[in-house]
Amino acid sequence: MTDLRATLEADLAEAERKAWDSLARYKFFMFGYHAADWVKINRRLGSERWNPFKDLVDAARAKRTERAPAPQKARPAAHAEQGSA
Repeated sequence: MTDLRATLEADLAEAERKAWDSLARYKFFMFGYHAADWVKINRRLGSERWNPFKDLVDAARAKRTERAPAPQKARPAAHAEQGSA
């Protein structure tokens, strides 16, 4: 049992390292893959470790809820030309 736990602990550390490395290189898809792998391994360990990506998720949620100005629709070129005549 301790060998399995040691293997899972090593896999957990490797998943976290790969996730941060992927994010640092703008490999967002791979970041998501390794971050999800970290969560899965952490659950298998049955531990209540603090998710190292929690602060990043919280920052993204805060950014998402900010009110951005509504994008303005561009007028078609035909309408712009009619107004100048």
